[in-house]
Amino acid sequence: MVVTVGALDRAPRFEMLERIGAGSHGVVYRAHDHQLRRDVAVKRFAHVLTDDPRAMHRIRREVNALARVSHPYVVTIHDLVMLPDGDGEESPHLVMELVDGTSVKQLLTDHGPSIESVRLVRHVLAALDACHRADILHLDIKPANVLLTAAGDVRLVDFGISRAASDLTATIAGTPHYMSPEQYEGRVDRRSDVYSVACLLFETLTGRTPFPGPPAVQLMAHRSADRPDPREVDPAIPAGLVDVLHRAMAIDPDRRYASAADFAAALAPFESIGAAQAGPTVTAVVPSSRLTPESAPAPSEPGLAWTTRTARTLATLALSAGVVALVPTLVWASTSLSPAVDHRPPVMDDSTASAWWWAAVVLAVAFVAIGRRAYFRLLADAPRRALGIALGAAIRGSAVLAFPWYAAGVMAGARAYGLSTPDLYGSWADVAWILMPLATLVLTWRALARLRFGMTGLLAFVLRLGAAALAAALFAAYPSLL
Repeated sequence: MVVTVGALDRAPRFEMLERIGAGSHGVVYRAHDHQLRRDVAVKRFAHVLTDDPRAMHRIRREVNALARVSHPYVVTIHDLVMLPDGDGEESPHLVMELVDGTSVKQLLTDHGPSIESVRLVRHVLAALDACHRADILHLDIKPANVLLTAAGDVRLVDFGISRAASDLTATIAGTPHYMSPEQYEGRVDRRSDVYSVACLLFETLTGRTPFPGPPAVQLMAHRSADRPDPREVDPAIPAGLVDVLHRAMAIDPDRRYASAADFAAALAPFESIGAAQAGPTVTAVVPSSRLTPESAPAPSEPGLAWTTRTARTLATLALSAGVVALVPTLVWASTSLSPAVDHRPPVMDDSTASAWWWAAVVLAVAFVAIGRRAYFRLLADAPRRALGIALGAAIRGSAVLAFPWYAAGVMAGARAYGLSTPDLYGSWADVAWILMPLATLVLTWRALARLRFGMTGLLAFVLRLGAAALAAALFAAYPSLL
């Protein structure tokens, strides 16, 4: 259907029911179309897009082209209409097919990677091939943009929006974990999408992105690092599949598959490998035929009896509780050793040990409960992963208890470099001084981790590095001012 924006669109045709998703480019709502009596998905674009004619012109062009694509794995575009935006003004809203399903990102979180995901990726490539034939590039292939319906069918969403936004904000279209090397330079074609799908395949096979780390590190890795071998995570992956993956992830676009169809054809012999090769070494296998929340089995031993699963859940919870209790105990005990014992703040004497221990435990529990919702799904099915999450949370929660060790290290480092040191904890200024190295490290790390190649991103990078340099200068200058 050709996209139209007309007077009829101004009638109260759509009723927003609930918010079902959000991103940097807008918010998606479940809505009811009273005229056609059906539920649809409506995307309200961010103001940074709707307020710029160039961005909306590109979006309209991409949406008009996509509306003419008819493919079972491409989300259906119904219309682009003018609707109230919540601020009393009317702005363009994209009306799409409502996909009753779950993103691959959520499925990876819930069920882990699968050696049988080749079928899913071939469906993504089929959707891309149909769009490439209509001269539409996606440029933001990632697990969050691949949805799976209750019937196990793929829907590819969010075409063209990322590129339109990049034109406006002077940034680069895409998500760093999945971007081709040439995409960082703004030179893109169909092979750029092929590269991104290869990164998606790597993640569905291993549960992790090809090149982790901050964007600056990813940029260098995508451009120059050796292609990672998924067999380091799962030895059951065939060597032939690795060869196909590495060709699709080639740094030079000319060495990749020329089209999504060619990539899909190369993957065809491996579509059914899961049933034949998925053995005890493969964890968290989700059947490719029905990779959905309702029908996907548990990551490991899905046939466990209810009583066995309950017993394993309780045992893992008990072990996790033990880990959360033990780590802060050990960290606190270590501060009684030299030189940490000489650098304890007055508020961390032995009389307050119980209060500090409870604070560390509460923080650890909060990290588990709030930050890692997948933990509770892993208790019976992947107890080692659940214990790993509990251990990580306990270490983070206990970090504050290690402050005397940090203070001892700062004092030793200052003396090693010939810097004079103030009386430790003599005043709040002294406490601030000893925190300056930590502030320098945190600001420097955030500057590198959040580096974005655009005007706004570079400005934030310079400001963070400047703040880090200021913290370092204050640390060096403060003792001489006393």
